[in-house]
Amino acid sequence: MRLYSRREFNLMALVCFALIVFEAVPVLADDPCAVQHPFMPPRAEFVGQCPNCGMIRSMWARTWMAFENSTGKYEACSFHCLADMAVKAGEKPRSVETAIYTAPEKMVPANTAWFVVGSKAKGTMTMNSKIAFSSNEEAEAFAKSCGGKVQSFPDTFSLAREELPKENAMIAQKRIKDGKIVEPVDNKDECPVCHMYPARYPKNRCQLIDAQKAVYHFCSTQCLFAFLNDPKPFANKDVKPTMIWVADYPSESWISAKTAYYLVGSRVQGPMGHEALAFDKNAEALSLSRQEGGNVLMFPEVGIEKIKAKE
Repeated sequence: MRLYSRREFNLMALVCFALIVFEAVPVLADDPCAVQHPFMPPRAEFVGQCPNCGMIRSMWARTWMAFENSTGKYEACSFHCLADMAVKAGEKPRSVETAIYTAPEKMVPANTAWFVVGSKAKGTMTMNSKIAFSSNEEAEAFAKSCGGKVQSFPDTFSLAREELPKENAMIAQKRIKDGKIVEPVDNKDECPVCHMYPARYPKNRCQLIDAQKAVYHFCSTQCLFAFLNDPKPFANKDVKPTMIWVADYPSESWISAKTAYYLVGSRVQGPMGHEALAFDKNAEALSLSRQEGGNVLMFPEVGIEKIKAKE
């Protein structure tokens, strides 16, 4: 009996492994539950960013949604963020479109789609996935193979709203743990604009994370918008934000700057004087405006000039 050298043995083992892998590929390709989500690497043909959480369409295109409300047109990475933005706005989203999970380049009216809830397929921003199909027949076939329940858009949207409190609590903890939100440290992290310590102003603090994952802490929205207007005097370079967080004025919780509602021109002062007070919910911003004056604006409408207009 011939004895094989170590080199021959390793070569034969590699060949056997390759055969096993290549035989397995068709099985995975035929498995309706084995859908790559998120896309890795990201697919450049899908362009957009969810304003609520910062996730990018090039990775999360399969669950992407678009909608309108009284303040404009928006995108969302998921049912979770669609529902969250609806609660913030205090109104139902209109003209909602959804990507088809198995063909994400196709966006269809959500009211004509069917959704499989709670299947083996991965969702976005939730442990209870909600994925769209063009027809009831396609959704039922997927659910038969991969589990889950087939539902209409109104029922799925209602469920997403019900799940928000628990999901938001888990997401907030995970963002801190993963370093997507960084708590400012007193006597260490300075505001680059005024050099005060943001940790001392929990109702007004903000932070910006750039493309190189550098974190800039701000004591107030006044300093944040001054920085956004022209970063070079404060950072000695151009800064491209990937995510901006602000403090919800009532709760002091971190919220997305791009979906916050800002009370500008009120009698309430911030660390630097006049302030754009940030609110997670439009109704709370409007309530304070009736007491203290000012106007409620969305992120694109706010600027350093409007904040400092009374000075």
